[in-house]
Amino acid sequence: MIKTQLTLYMENRYGQLAQATRLLEKANVNLEAISVAEASAASLVQIIVDSPRRAREVLKDSGIPVAEEKVNVVLLDNKPGALAHVANRLARKKVNINYLYATTTPGKGAEQTAVVISADDPQAIEDFFAD
Repeated sequence: MIKTQLTLYMENRYGQLAQATRLLEKANVNLEAISVAEASAASLVQIIVDSPRRAREVLKDSGIPVAEEKVNVVLLDNKPGALAHVANRLARKKVNINYLYATTTPGKGAEQTAVVISADDPQAIEDFFAD
């Protein structure tokens, strides 16, 4: 499914993530996915939330720069080669993956992995998984 991902540009220092997540909590915005990456003095915090509009407003109002993009959230089988199979098929269709992040909850019943994919053409990813 295609979702809106927000990217927060924050200083790379203690307390920044706590501040942003506190703001989201107070606005009753639930995090569905998060990725944090360091870029020298800054951190890029990418989030998918249940209310992107409300999250964007509360973060911007607090002075945190926010950008948004459409990404795909897909479920893959939690087994060796699942991502390789998808990446190879997308490459044959000339769909470029800019980046992705994923997680699986360990334990019983973890048959699938949730993968967030940023691509040049989110609709092509959506169509790929609809086939």
